[in-house]
Formats: sequence, structure tokens, C-alpha cells
Amino acid sequence: MIDKIQKFTSFLTALVIVSALVAFASYDHKVSNNLILMTDSSFINKKSLEKIIFLEMDTLSDEKVNFFEIEKKLHLHPHVKEVKVYKDLTGNLNVSLSQFKPVARIVSGKFSDHYVDKDGIIFPTSKNFSKRVILIHLPDIFNFESNSLTESVFGKDLMNMINLINENDFFRKIISEIDIDRNKNIVIHPVISKQKIIFGYPDMLEEKFQKISLFYNDIVSAKGWNTYKSVNVKFKNQIICDKFS
Repeated sequence: MIDKIQKFTSFLTALVIVSALVAFASYDHKVSNNLILMTDSSFINKKSLEKIIFLEMDTLSDEKVNFFEIEKKLHLHPHVKEVKVYKDLTGNLNVSLSQFKPVARIVSGKFSDHYVDKDGIIFPTSKNFSKRVILIHLPDIFNFESNSLTESVFGKDLMNMINLINENDFFRKIISEIDIDRNKNIVIHPVISKQKIIFGYPDMLEEKFQKISLFYNDIVSAKGWNTYKSVNVKFKNQIICDKFS
């Protein structure tokens, strides 16, 4: 008799669990009309995001919402890097969104008025927000078909240089612009002095930036900020300073 009661109790428990799972599964993509939008974006207008989301949502709370379609449409926005859509336990639709974070801005060439993130991804500027970053002057001959600087060896080397500048407090403060010519040679324009820094191809980064540090820490302190019109660090084991005439 006890065994029968235990078996019946187990059966009822299993039935309740199965019913709950079925109910939850049927509710899986049903949401309330409440939307929780989480974004770290300064570039994107929040109302425009909400408009995209609500176009995919039905007004009735018992209708199903296609999370994948919402994610796909938000990904079409040029400033959106990652997006995750999910429903919480109370039925709210949660949309978590992150943007590309600019580390440099291209101001000339085919990609003029575009930012670059630390991974080399190229994305457009925004009328909603402007970020103060290193300015890059590129000639028209450079074309990045996949909207990424790192699709080429030169682009990868350039990104290594830009990231090194941004990761160093001193270089980040003094370097405002980078000029690149058709031969992939770089000239750096500092913020705080008149001379240009002839860098050459973006290689031997550690050695070249050590020479730039030497110039500002030792030579400038002895000769003055605006004694030289150019500083050439592109040759191995050499630093060539050219004075104003």
C-alpha cells in the first residue's frame, strides 16, 4: 500500500514538472510590452533603436517575438558591434547592445569621415556624437574592401602603431595626427611642438618610439621645444634632428 502511494506521488510530481516545462516552453518567446534597452553607445540614438525593436514586436503580450530577427536588424546599424536579445523571468524584453569604440579617425581618402576601432574595423562617424581620437590622413590609393584595416599587412602594422600610441599616456597626449603617403611612409604631427616626426613605415615600433621619447626627454629639454623643424626616427640606430634655418 505504501509503495502504491509513493508511486502515485512520484507520478503526480513528474506530471507537474512536465506541465510546467511545457507551459514555460510555450511561453518562451512571449514578452510583455515592457522593453529594457541596455547600451553603452554614444553614437546611436536610443529612440531609433526602440523604433527598430517595436517594429518587430506585436502589441499583444501573448504574441511570439522573433529574437533572432531583432538581433539581425540591430546588427545592420553601422555602429552596433554586439547585440543580445532575451526575455527575463517577468516577461520583459531585454536588449543588450554594445557599440564599436573608436581609437582613430580617417579624415582623407576613400574612407574619409570614418572611425577605426582597436581591431581595425572601419565604421562611419555619427551626427549624434564626436570622439576626440588620432586623425589619420590616407591617400586615395588605399582601399579596404572588407571595411577592415587588418585585411592587409600594412593595415595590421598601422593598427599595431595606433594601439601602441593609445596605450601609452605620453604618446596619446602628444600625438594628434598621422600622415601616410602613397609609399606607406608615416609622418607624425605632435600637439605640443612645431616639428614633424618622420616615422617611415610602421615597423620597429619599440625602437622608434624609444627614440621619440629620447628626443622629448633629453634633446628638447636641452635645446628647446621649437628648435627643430623635423625629427627623423625611421633609420635603425639613428635619430636625425633638422633645425629651423
